[in-house]
Amino acid sequence: MRKLSILLEIIALALLALPAAAQTSTPDRQVAVTLERTPCFGACPVYTVTIYTDGTVVYNGERFVDVESEQTGSIDPSEVDQLVAGFEAAGYFDWNDEYTEMHISDLPTITTSVTRDGVTKSITRYAGDSSAPIALPYLENWIDVTAYTQQWTGKTSSLTNASGSTLITLERQACFGMCPIYTLSLYEDGTVVYVGIKNVAVTGVQVGQVDVGVVTMLSQMMTATGYFDWQDEYTTMTITDQPTVITSLSTAENYKQITRYDGDANAPVGLTWIEERIDLAVNSAQWVKLGA
Repeated sequence: MRKLSILLEIIALALLALPAAAQTSTPDRQVAVTLERTPCFGACPVYTVTIYTDGTVVYNGERFVDVESEQTGSIDPSEVDQLVAGFEAAGYFDWNDEYTEMHISDLPTITTSVTRDGVTKSITRYAGDSSAPIALPYLENWIDVTAYTQQWTGKTSSLTNASGSTLITLERQACFGMCPIYTLSLYEDGTVVYVGIKNVAVTGVQVGQVDVGVVTMLSQMMTATGYFDWQDEYTTMTITDQPTVITSLSTAENYKQITRYDGDANAPVGLTWIEERIDLAVNSAQWVKLGA
């Protein structure tokens, strides 16, 4: 028995001496994307999110969030690849490391990082620095949407008005099938920000430009059609499994947002026409149409 006891002790010591990788069967994983939101003067949510290459999501909530602790979730690894590719396509790796001029005080700071081919790029953006690329806040919010941090923060991240005041927005949401999921944000100067989420040709954030007159004319047509006089919602589901479309128009005098479920026959015919005109005005097919 004495010899057996000694033998067992030797085996135990040998196991302890083995590298951690030899003792566990957990897959190799690396950090792919991170997001950190810091405090502001008010009740800004304070938390960090780390997304690994294998799809693991680690959230740490600190203040002004629903969950103030560490939580773990998961997404499909292909979505992680899409995030990294989307950041690269938007130009993230060519931007400055900091945009931290405090033209407006008491706003939060957001730090992101993306690792591509073993190289990590990190950008710190103060929310009041208007010199930051217009796509950067959209990319930050895209991380939140992909990691579904809303389940812990209780906050919804906008993919239609992440950078300043938009004039017109369009959001097409999911349906039961392969409906394209994306958002469009149009600014008064003709800037267009597209965010492709799923079932689209281009996933991620793209910034385009149209003639200022196109945006102005579209705003005038929406107003003349009666957009501000319509209901805020047309969401009766007489036909199920259809997509929901959300539009908005913001002018100096008015702001209106309308949610339309595609199966609600009570929605004005003009509303569907407006949704289509927004798509046409910015040629969203260049990003949305699969196989194009």
